[in-house]
Amino acid sequence: MFIGHFTEQPWQDDKTGLMGTQTTDLSISNEVYDPEVGATLYNRYLDEKLYAEEMGFDGLMLNEHHSTPFCMQGVTNIGASILARQTTKAKIVILGNILPIWDDPLWLAEQLAMIDMISRGRLVSGFVRGGGRESVSHNSPPVFNRERFEEAHDFVIKAWTDPGPFRWEGKHYHYRYVNPWMRPYQKPHPQVWIPSTVSVETVRWSAQHRYPLVLLATRLGPTKDAFDMY
Repeated sequence: MFIGHFTEQPWQDDKTGLMGTQTTDLSISNEVYDPEVGATLYNRYLDEKLYAEEMGFDGLMLNEHHSTPFCMQGVTNIGASILARQTTKAKIVILGNILPIWDDPLWLAEQLAMIDMISRGRLVSGFVRGGGRESVSHNSPPVFNRERFEEAHDFVIKAWTDPGPFRWEGKHYHYRYVNPWMRPYQKPHPQVWIPSTVSVETVRWSAQHRYPLVLLATRLGPTKDAFDMY
C-alpha cells in the first residue's frame, strides 16, 4: 500500500474571509491577493510536506491549478524541486503537469529530469490534460487538448530515453535539436501516473500505456466503472 499526503493548498485569508473556493471557477480577481499572506501560506504548505515525511508518509503529492484561489500551486515543479532537496525518503509525486498548456515540452522534460536527479530517483511524474479553465487561462486551444497532451507525452518520454541529438517534427511541436544534458536518475525514466476525472478516452489510453490511473474526487459508481474498464 502507498500512502501519500495531499492537499489542494488553497488560499486562506482571515482578513478578507476568502478561504479558498469550492471549484476552480475563474471568477475572483487577484486584487484581493495579499503577498504577506501568500508568502506565509507557501512556506506553511512546504513545512506540512516536510512534516508528512517525518510522520512516515510514502509520498508527498502536489498538483496545480491556475488563476484561482482554489489552489495556490500554480507551478508544481517549483514545490517539487524544493521538496526534492529538503527530503530524503518520500516519493515526490506530481499530480500532475498539465501537458496541453506547455508550449515547450523540452523545457518540461529538463525540469523533471533535474527534480529526479536532485531527489536521487524519487520523482513520480504525473501528466494531466487539465480542465477547460486551464486552457482558457493559458490560451491553449481546447479543441487540441488531447492531441497536445499525447504528443507532448510522447516527446517527453523520447527526450528522457533516446540519446540525442535528434529532430522532432510533430503536429504541435517542432524542434531542430533535441539533446537535453539533464536526463532522469531513474531508468528508463521516472514512473508516470495519470490523474483523471473518469474520461473514457484517458482511462483507455492509460491502460494501453500501462500507467497507473489516479481518480480524484470522483463518484463511487463512475470510479468503479472506470477501473473495471481499465
